[in-house]
Amino acid sequence: MNPWVQAASAALTPLADPVNATHMRAYMKDIAPFFGIMTPTRRTALRAAWKPLGLLTEPGLSSTCREFWSLPEREYQYAACDLIARHSRVLSADFIGGTAQDLVVTKPWWDTVDSLGSVAITPVVANHSELVELMWTWLDSGDRWLIRAAIQHQRGLGDETDLDTLFAMCDRFADDQEFFIAKAIGWALRDASSLDAAAVRTFVDEHPGLSSVARREAERGLARRS
Repeated sequence: MNPWVQAASAALTPLADPVNATHMRAYMKDIAPFFGIMTPTRRTALRAAWKPLGLLTEPGLSSTCREFWSLPEREYQYAACDLIARHSRVLSADFIGGTAQDLVVTKPWWDTVDSLGSVAITPVVANHSELVELMWTWLDSGDRWLIRAAIQHQRGLGDETDLDTLFAMCDRFADDQEFFIAKAIGWALRDASSLDAAAVRTFVDEHPGLSSVARREAERGLARRS
């Protein structure tokens, strides 16, 4: 077994909580079994377990994350995201179009898709502007999780947010009623309201077909600015 995976397994298995596991599995719509380990406890345990192991090369990181993804308990997929975060400063553009894209569409649910966005997609695309073209490719993929990841790739960038791209991507799916896509649009617009509330108001008003889910999140952001 990969030493990173072996160390994680040794750290996480004793922390299993069957009661929490049942609740977590139900909350996540039975997408996977869980150990039942809360996020702070998991991260503390993994930091200690991985401390002696240093850092991985990018190929090593990719293969390790894929091994984590192959394991049943959902905390292993969360561990992969934690490991990516540990290596985020050295990720190349190729990681997004290869490993990250594969992980987004494998065992997908909002938890892993959004985590991959935070630890890999958003920061790496911000550092490699050529990857915006890949985000448009994801939008055309027909896969709701790649679409969600692309729409959200500008989130969390603060003043570095490219509002033109954000609005253009939201516009592409403004009338889409699929929940996870609509939620991504709503969150993107909610975040954008802190940067340009007037532009968000215009976007909402000019898209009468905007789903109620997206509209509600956008309005929440606008309400904070009024």
